[in-house]
Amino acid sequence: MKLEILGYGHPILRKKCDPVEEITDEIKKLVADMIETMDAADGVGIAAPQVGRSIRLFVLRNYIEKEDGSMDLSPPIVYINPKLTDPSSDMVEEVEGCLSIPGIKLKVLRPSSINVEAMDLDGNIFFEKLEGYNARVRMHENDHINGVLFVDRIDTVTKKKIEPILKNLKKKLNG
Repeated sequence: MKLEILGYGHPILRKKCDPVEEITDEIKKLVADMIETMDAADGVGIAAPQVGRSIRLFVLRNYIEKEDGSMDLSPPIVYINPKLTDPSSDMVEEVEGCLSIPGIKLKVLRPSSINVEAMDLDGNIFFEKLEGYNARVRMHENDHINGVLFVDRIDTVTKKKIEPILKNLKKKLNG
């Protein structure tokens, strides 16, 4: 079932989320609904707080470069109670967008690589060492479960410029 994506200004987007204590049928249903919602919105990732659940969970798809140089997306990957460690000192600035902040894409400076430890939907712990855009997507989604939005990570000059746009978006999305 497609879920409502909460927009910029909704208070749950600013909360540090609680750990998932147990993988229940409800959690499995939520994951399926989040994947459907992400795909319907043409997103590559979505976190539980974006659909109104304050738990440490996100889903995403990897970017896969094909032999001809074009990009494809992987099957969905589930991250429960993720921990990100060892960010590289090498920083890269790339454009990011967010399903909760429609219409705004801005350059964000992030580490170029990161290590991830998380649990999958079957309760298995897995580890990843990622770089490039796939690392960036995990950092972006992990920010959501810590109450941080990508607009919090932009430089102060740009932030000042987009403040009126964000103010109007907040009003529009939250009444």
